[in-house]
Amino acid sequence: MTLKEIVADILAIPDKETIHEDLSPQNAPEWTSLKHIKLITTIEDTYKVKFSFKEVKSLKNLAAFITVLKSKGVSNEIFE
Repeated sequence: MTLKEIVADILAIPDKETIHEDLSPQNAPEWTSLKHIKLITTIEDTYKVKFSFKEVKSLKNLAAFITVLKSKGVSNEIFE
């Protein structure tokens, strides 16, 4: 499952092509605090990673998720 698919599913965004790296709670009203936690836990489970508290605090937009995932060795193709 790609990161776009995870985000589309959790945030209920029907067209995953509208999902971009700048997507954040500030520009996506469907991105609530509860859905943010769901994103974190689903991404951890899907990619078999664990985010530190410091990393969780840095996850302000989709680009931040991608950066942290890449730093953990997750493939560059996750966002396609």
